[in-house]
Amino acid sequence: LFGLMTAGTDFYKLGVKKKSEAEAVWQKSYNVTLGEYMGQGQKLLLVLIRHFGRDHVAELEAVPEARPLRVLVVSFGSLEGAQLWLEQTGCTFDMLLDPQRKIYRSFGLGSSYAKVMKFGCLLQYSEYGAVERDFPDVPPRLLEDIYQMGGDFLLDEAGKVLLSHPSKTPMDRLTVKDILQAV
Repeated sequence: LFGLMTAGTDFYKLGVKKKSEAEAVWQKSYNVTLGEYMGQGQKLLLVLIRHFGRDHVAELEAVPEARPLRVLVVSFGSLEGAQLWLEQTGCTFDMLLDPQRKIYRSFGLGSSYAKVMKFGCLLQYSEYGAVERDFPDVPPRLLEDIYQMGGDFLLDEAGKVLLSHPSKTPMDRLTVKDILQAV
């Protein structure tokens, strides 16, 4: 039935026991739009992540001065992958799923094999492995497009873009200081 039974089965695997619980998960995860975060008296920082990256979000959470700013993490991953990532990282920011990557495309973010596979990036990832750095343990089946690029975008209450930073490499992110200066 076009994957509907599989989707229903996935809800039950997530701990949903009743139809009303499944509907609540669906409402929270799929019917929330970017517009619902606008006009709430705060500027909005969209952090569009690559296949469940973590460092940049952790840096933002660690800075109390970032609290007047509403941070919304946007992922193109699946609901199951997002829930696993949130559990493993303890991220406290709201997360919006964009599986069709409409938000990503609207900010000009695409996939780039060339940017991800640059020697410097591969060397940096190798260094992380050498120092036994922990990464979120996301099963490969949930990673989807490992070449999708991310970025940071600061919006005012009306949705006007105040700061635009499409990442040039997988590790290219604005510093928290740069973001706070723009606020």
